[in-house]
Amino acid sequence: MLVIFLTPGPKLRKLDERINEDMENKYTTLNTKLDDLLNRTNKKPHRSHTMRNHTQPRIINLTNTKITQEQSQILSLGPSYAVEQTPKKYINEPIIETENAIRQLEPKMQNTYRHLATKQIKQIKETNNQNILHKRQQHITNNLKEFMQSEDIRKAEADKSKAIVLINRGDLEKKLYTFIQDKNIKQIDKDPTNKFQKQIQHTTQQCKLLLDKRAHKYLFNMKASAPQFNAYIKTHKEQAPIRPVINNTQAPSHRIARCLSKKLDSLMPLPNTYMTKNSTEIAEEIVNMKIDKNLKLMTLDIKDLYVNLPIQEVLQVTKRWLLKTPNTHEINGQIIGLLKVITEQNYFQYKNQYFKPEKGVTMGSPIPGKIAEIYLQNIEEENIKQ
Repeated sequence: MLVIFLTPGPKLRKLDERINEDMENKYTTLNTKLDDLLNRTNKKPHRSHTMRNHTQPRIINLTNTKITQEQSQILSLGPSYAVEQTPKKYINEPIIETENAIRQLEPKMQNTYRHLATKQIKQIKETNNQNILHKRQQHITNNLKEFMQSEDIRKAEADKSKAIVLINRGDLEKKLYTFIQDKNIKQIDKDPTNKFQKQIQHTTQQCKLLLDKRAHKYLFNMKASAPQFNAYIKTHKEQAPIRPVINNTQAPSHRIARCLSKKLDSLMPLPNTYMTKNSTEIAEEIVNMKIDKNLKLMTLDIKDLYVNLPIQEVLQVTKRWLLKTPNTHEINGQIIGLLKVITEQNYFQYKNQYFKPEKGVTMGSPIPGKIAEIYLQNIEEENIKQ
């Protein structure tokens, strides 16, 4: 019998080193996660979250119902604050991740690491401590939810601040319907989502020069639904009117609108003649200006800009801007066609009713900011002296 011993070549040794390195990285990552969980459960009770000084109140109560100081403190932590949970409520996920990581190791090493991981996980589960402060916060949070439900109180966000607004459900609905009536927004008979979805698909297929065919499937929202109507409360104004907010992420046109907005940045760069970066730049320009006693400084604000944009004029202005670019006539035509379809799909849903404004575009879509800038820069170019 002939026995031949082979010495591993450089490629095999390199592959073996790479495998060992990958296994070591996986083990290090796994240990880091387990140590972090262990530290979270063993850490000493920390000081309560201190409230920062704010020039504006964090809680604005528009109801006649009083809330306790503890409830106010919980609300003041903001809508993104989450009370820490006990380990038993989140331990399952790291257990699964740990087992998956161990199975990537060599079979002869798995039981060793599995034993080490089990000891740490067992220690985490046995500790099972939750900060006393967090337990109290969870209790207050649960009571607050029940209280607001029983009193028919809704929570909203304040416009132009991070304050939480408490308002009676009836008052909030009244403000929403008042806005709909004041803006002559018409109610439509049925949900047009399926119709709009087909329009988007057809128009996208026509834009062969503007859009890459391979990207078409990423521009369709396969589970499209009507945008939801909500609002911020303008607590800094009399009678606290609303600023409409539309959750447009599931609308048929959302993805293609985001794509078109990015395309316009490169295919139709605006002059930005009267643009300013920030307040610091304005201050520097004012310092260098020669101002006599007869000059006055004015600031202008546009009321409800998005809902008052004249869409037909916006399309005409966009055409004129596009004529100044080196784009082909075909590409410019596809841009206008796609923009027209997107702006026509201006609708929303509120309480199982569907509404369609006669003019303007709704907040929440990726395109309104771009077309508003197009329209306003055109007004500046035509009316402000150089």
